[in-house]
Amino acid sequence: MRTLLRLLSFAAPFAAAFAQSAPPPPAPITVTPGDHEAWVGWGASAGATSYNVYASNNGTYTKIASNVTTLAYLDTGLTDGVDYSFYATAVNSAGEGMPSLVIDITPAAPNTYLPTFPVNGVTNAASFSQGATPGSIVTIFGTHLSTNLIGLQTATTVPLPTTLYHVSVMVGSLLAPIFAVDKNNNTGSEQINLQIPWEFAGQASVPVTINNGTTISTTINIPITPEQPGIFILDAKNDGFLHGDNSVVNASGPAQPGEELVAYLTGMGPVTTTPASGSAGAGNTQYPPSVTVAGASADVKFSGLSSQYVGLYQVNFVVPPTTPAGTQTVTITVNGVTSNAASLPVQ
Repeated sequence: MRTLLRLLSFAAPFAAAFAQSAPPPPAPITVTPGDHEAWVGWGASAGATSYNVYASNNGTYTKIASNVTTLAYLDTGLTDGVDYSFYATAVNSAGEGMPSLVIDITPAAPNTYLPTFPVNGVTNAASFSQGATPGSIVTIFGTHLSTNLIGLQTATTVPLPTTLYHVSVMVGSLLAPIFAVDKNNNTGSEQINLQIPWEFAGQASVPVTINNGTTISTTINIPITPEQPGIFILDAKNDGFLHGDNSVVNASGPAQPGEELVAYLTGMGPVTTTPASGSAGAGNTQYPPSVTVAGASADVKFSGLSSQYVGLYQVNFVVPPTTPAGTQTVTITVNGVTSNAASLPVQ
């Protein structure tokens, strides 16, 4: 494989053709080769509303994608061992801007750094059940999901980035917002935590492809479910419930019958006001949940997005007054779909 960055030799004739108000060239531009494919990525161009992507393997460039609204494009069906060149342009109402720099790459068969993940390795980040829900937090388990990573890399800004430690994940035609990339160097376990974009509501499945910065995974179609509630579990002893003062419900600070608690979840489905993917937002769940504690129905006070976090929901509920002392089981059901079971210590 070879990578060469160079200017287009025909850039000058473009200058007279474009109005000054057309957006500047996208920069930087990168291309990651894979097996019969190439992942073209670029930086945002000020004022752009969409992007076009061009490719050539013989010196004549053809537009292979137009009106792209994300910052990446996956070109498939390429021939391994053949050199390809790519560039991108930015577009707005004034027209198409100047071309970016060009990158030449050679697609090749998979190597030892190929990111791999099974379809059942895409899971609800709270329950770890297979599948994903639009707007929800998902954990992908696999191998070679990143290269040369030691430990945990987490996003530090909101909106969440779509590239973290050279890793990006394409869901459908969109780059997914990423929370974290993690490699346990003692066990070799690897994972990516990301948000499934809200845009895929109503779809039965969606293709997922991982770029680890060195090469590209095979595309895997994952199932999409409208709701898949998962209660976040803090650890083996304390499940994801908080008192009103935000302290953790545990054996030394158990819940009281009649007390209002907060549970944090993901995968609870559509909300009344949908935020932008990768951004925090408010909004009640479209379908009111039911909460069961020790087999009894609990009074739900609130169900919706937690406004300070991305893809995180909270449910405020009252522990039924008749709940017996001891460790009790809590489940939360949304639109007929029941969450994982969580333990609640009650005094």
